[in-house]
Amino acid sequence: MIAFVAVGLSPLLVLASPQDLRVGEPVLVISPPWTVAAAEVISRSGLREISPERAPFGALTVLNDTADALRLKSNGAWLVLDGKMIAQICAG
Repeated sequence: MIAFVAVGLSPLLVLASPQDLRVGEPVLVISPPWTVAAAEVISRSGLREISPERAPFGALTVLNDTADALRLKSNGAWLVLDGKMIAQICAG
């Protein structure tokens, strides 16, 4: 039973693990469904979306400096995730 739960929750564990977000690399911004959209969070943080495709609660951007991730979170982002890691999960 424990193994079944661990396998079932493994994608969430990957997302919850500490990440090394890098300046100049894409990140996925996820906002809660009951607040402003992720695209609006990006705009309020002084950044731009990098993809015309959006998920219902997420959008991609690029960090210009190390403070951008904190700015995104203070403007309503639930999570700021490594965009490359997300692309690998979605492709697999």
